[in-house]
Amino acid sequence: MGLFCPINPVFADFGDADFPIEMFDDGPKSYHDAACRSLKNRCRVRFQGTAMWVEGYGGIELSQFKSYRYDAEGSAISHRDYYNYITYESKSGQLRQALFIFINRNAQQDFMKAFFRWKKQIAQPIPNYRLPNSQGPQDTWGRDKGLNPYSNPPIIDFMEKTTNKKKGNVNCDSTVWKKKPICN
Repeated sequence: MGLFCPINPVFADFGDADFPIEMFDDGPKSYHDAACRSLKNRCRVRFQGTAMWVEGYGGIELSQFKSYRYDAEGSAISHRDYYNYITYESKSGQLRQALFIFINRNAQQDFMKAFFRWKKQIAQPIPNYRLPNSQGPQDTWGRDKGLNPYSNPPIIDFMEKTTNKKKGNVNCDSTVWKKKPICN
């Protein structure tokens, strides 16, 4: 008499742990809060498919990318600024260069990983679950404010902004001002 062990379909898949592979068909996606050209100029850099852009301004396609250069300033012990220079060809055919600055080592590493994934067009399942402007790893568990690029449809308009809304000198995303009439 042989042993017959039917596979129970309940245990055939990983259930809630299954990752929908089609989610990565559009290519790599992520966002990174940086400083653009100067430390006081905060911006959000996004990668999606073959596009890389700064929210609210514009961006490039992978075919326009020419080179990447990295530099760091400061002491490794106390404080270090990380400079990312991206050379690209503008739509008018001119060579241009963009500068993205990070002041947090983890944010710099995340940006570099995402940049090289974008450059190679590797659609690995590494969603970005960071809080906006966190500049570092967070255990967000639902606190990503709906910005996870894998949970949202692809962004078509580079001018769309997801950064904090401000009214004058008031940050309407802060806990102090969030419920005030000026922000509603």
